[in-house]
Amino acid sequence: MERRVYLESGKKYEGQWFPLHSFWDYILRVFANGAADAQNRGLIPKDIPDGDVRFVEENYTIARFKTILPDDEWRAAAYALARGGVFTRYEESFDAKGFSNRSVPGRKILYLWSDSLAKTKNSFTGKPFWGGPRRFEEATYGAVRASERADKWLHGTPLRELYPESEYPFTLVFESGPLYTKHRGTGYFWLKQILPENFAVVNAEDARRLGISAGDVVRIESPHGYIETAALVEPTVAKGVIVVPYGMGRWAENVVAKPAYFKVKDAEMEKVVATIPERAELPADAINPVKGLPTLVKRQLFTGREEGFYETGLKVDEWVFNGVTPNVIQLSDASLKGWPLQSWIGAAQSYYSTPVRVVRTGRVKHISFQHRVW
Repeated sequence: MERRVYLESGKKYEGQWFPLHSFWDYILRVFANGAADAQNRGLIPKDIPDGDVRFVEENYTIARFKTILPDDEWRAAAYALARGGVFTRYEESFDAKGFSNRSVPGRKILYLWSDSLAKTKNSFTGKPFWGGPRRFEEATYGAVRASERADKWLHGTPLRELYPESEYPFTLVFESGPLYTKHRGTGYFWLKQILPENFAVVNAEDARRLGISAGDVVRIESPHGYIETAALVEPTVAKGVIVVPYGMGRWAENVVAKPAYFKVKDAEMEKVVATIPERAELPADAINPVKGLPTLVKRQLFTGREEGFYETGLKVDEWVFNGVTPNVIQLSDASLKGWPLQSWIGAAQSYYSTPVRVVRTGRVKHISFQHRVW
């Protein structure tokens, strides 16, 4: 099976389906850029130990694509990969009062008005950016309707014109909570003992109006599909907002079984979901970086796993794939041919703008008190 992912195509802003190796190329280039910057700042040595490079090349799948980089960039990337990143001492990062020592980016001055920004044009609309703080209504990147004048909206068609509150009264947002960092925490055994699954956090007033109590399984529907998960009723979330803590719900790679908590409407996404096998097994020759560690060390590192994992490291733990992710139903942008909705201020995907509605399923899932970590 050739798994494919959705990436930007060349210099044009149009979506295209790429083979998985192109995805790894993309990730490796991003990581290498960070490693090169860290090396320029003295956080990575100029002379990379051969052992670091050899360890990554023998144990990391991404090393198969090292030839896309110059040798010096690959060695710097390998140094960082072998250590799980690049780190600085606390004393170097924060002052005595706990404030960050990092300077303001760019010209190192915090401007309330920037002439250079005000003279810069939005490459999509051709209109100058605003040079100071300003609130813009959430909108698509460009105009969606052909009948709209190019200068009617500075940054596209307002989302609530396309998806009115009468149909989608809530906004779905991501949050990490106190434990997880995106999807990298899903394999951390000790975190999963504290928070084994995530949920949808709903404001108490919204919950009363919807007739929802903690543990009720709800369906969160966006224009692109739905996810189902248990609700957690909390006053810490603003009215009209549904929060799903991220870090769980892997669905497109490394899955044990095909997830059943979501349904997508988008035709291209349906093609991707159709490629996910009903079940997946690790091959006997799977790469296992910990296999050669002493048994005692493996027992300490992987407390709670079955005996076979200590010796072979080939068994996949079901708990790694608990929970849900809203990624599959996040809003796309019709003005960008289905590319994910963008924040042109932050130059990244917008994680806080997906309009949704919430529907009770009638099912209930127990959420223990100690697992209600928020």
